[in-house]
Amino acid sequence: MSGPDVPTLMPMNIRFFLIAFAAAGLLASCSRGAVKVEDTAVKMAADLRDVSRLSLVEMSVNKVGSISDSGATGFASLLNMLKVGDRVGVYSYHTYLEAFIDLSAIESDDVEVDEARRLVKVRLPQIEVRISGRDATVTEEHYRVTGMRSSISPVERARLKELMNSAVRSELRQNDAYGHMLLDTARSKAVGYISALLASMGYSSEITFR
Repeated sequence: MSGPDVPTLMPMNIRFFLIAFAAAGLLASCSRGAVKVEDTAVKMAADLRDVSRLSLVEMSVNKVGSISDSGATGFASLLNMLKVGDRVGVYSYHTYLEAFIDLSAIESDDVEVDEARRLVKVRLPQIEVRISGRDATVTEEHYRVTGMRSSISPVERARLKELMNSAVRSELRQNDAYGHMLLDTARSKAVGYISALLASMGYSSEITFR
């Protein structure tokens, strides 16, 4: 029997992936507006609500952890000293954060149309962030068990995955830099999408957030 594993974690590594969305249906729907300005604003708001959740940006989160006998304490450390060989496994953890807007929360008064100036003002809901629905993956990067050491068990790997999952959530809560990068990129994408959509309909735009 080997002593208890001592998982160790390394700082997160992050990458951004931008997610495009299909605006063709929204464009066609918005272009079939009524003549009255107020009707146009109401219809635009309704068409934006129909989009529902607009996914803007994904942030890829990576972390590295290990399982080994080194670092054990107490009686387990004495047992490890008597054993011959090494026991170490290194694993990479990968998951995603998603930034999105719930456009179903748009109200009719969040859209104003000035036909004389061909200007549309849109007030968007706040950007929201969540862990993507994809299951986090753990990949074995290095594995070495020699001598009298026992194999690393599925239970130990599952425990390490939970530990890394908790560590990622904790680090994201404590480090505002990650959140600011994600939100700033998402806001820029949202403004770009809505502005381009309205420009294709012949309107300039002013996009703000609640």
